[in-house]
Amino acid sequence: MGIQETLVIDNEPLELGRAANWLDSLVGEAAWSPRMLATLHVALEEALTNIMLHAYRDLETHKIEIRFSADGSGATLELLDDGCPFDPTHHEPPPANASVQDRPGGLGLAFIRRLMDEITYQRMDGRNHLTLRKSVPP
Repeated sequence: MGIQETLVIDNEPLELGRAANWLDSLVGEAAWSPRMLATLHVALEEALTNIMLHAYRDLETHKIEIRFSADGSGATLELLDDGCPFDPTHHEPPPANASVQDRPGGLGLAFIRRLMDEITYQRMDGRNHLTLRKSVPP
C-alpha cells in the first residue's frame, strides 16, 4: 500500500471535520487496527487545533496544508502553516504527575507525544513544518 495525498484547509474549526473525513477516506482501505486509525485521528485533530488556536495573531483566513503518506511500515502526517514559529519538539511537557489544574497548557502536545512514534519540526520558507510519524505495530 502506498498513499500520498494532500489537503488544504482554512484555519477554521469547522474544517476539522473535513480533515477527519479526508483522513478516513485515505486510510479506509488499509488493514490497520481501529487503534491505529484512532491514533492518527487524535494526533491530527490535536495538531490542527493547536495551529488554529495559537499560530495566528490576526483574525484573517490562513491556509493549512496537510500531507498524508502511508506505506506498509506506517503513516506520516505533515502539517504546514504560515503561523508564528513554534517548535513543539522544544516545548517542555508538563510533569506527568501534575494535575490538570496545575498544567499551564500543553495537553494536546502531551497527547501527540504519547501517540506518535516520531515528531519533527522545521521552519522553512516562512512556514512551520510539523511531521508526525506512526509505525504500524508488527
